[in-house]
Amino acid sequence: LADGGAWVPGRTIESHAPKPEQIRQPQDVVLYTRDLSFGYDFPLGEHIDLEFHSGEVTALTGRNGVGKSTLGLTLAGLLKPIAGRVCMADDLVPPHQEPEHQFAASTVRDEVAIGPKSMGKTDEEAYSIADRLLERLNLSRFAKVNPFTLSGGEKRRLSVASMLAAAPKVLVMDEPTFGQDFTTWTSMVQLIAGARDQGC
Repeated sequence: LADGGAWVPGRTIESHAPKPEQIRQPQDVVLYTRDLSFGYDFPLGEHIDLEFHSGEVTALTGRNGVGKSTLGLTLAGLLKPIAGRVCMADDLVPPHQEPEHQFAASTVRDEVAIGPKSMGKTDEEAYSIADRLLERLNLSRFAKVNPFTLSGGEKRRLSVASMLAAAPKVLVMDEPTFGQDFTTWTSMVQLIAGARDQGC
């Protein structure tokens, strides 16, 4: 069962959490909010001042329906704030993007290569990055498949691979490991920890 990726009681993974002596002082602020109010027809949160630093992972936890996903959409620039602002470094995050256009390429491999190409990588470099991430997230067999034909869990892994391939300064993810088996969950957590260690 464990070799097949099942969640088996007592099975552990190597921890990527920093040991107390390794915890770094906060680095540069890469994303912040000022007097933010967010929600849809009514505010789910008001007068919020937050700061996110490079080399850090911040987890938002709470009951269903309290606004975690809505705050994530607002931080990512996919939902316009009701009031206040969300800023990245010294620049305001674009007020609105279209989340429904999640995948832009006709194959899984091309989808993951978009980010590196947009960052100036050659085709060879971009596809090398894509192939490495597809292997890590158990998606290699779908390299030539249309992204929209994948299962829900596979699409989630593809989204994470596409984000990580672009090596952004900030990643805003909503339950990126939801619905994954132990093996793919472990790979995703390790990749996210690696991005953090590189200053994301």
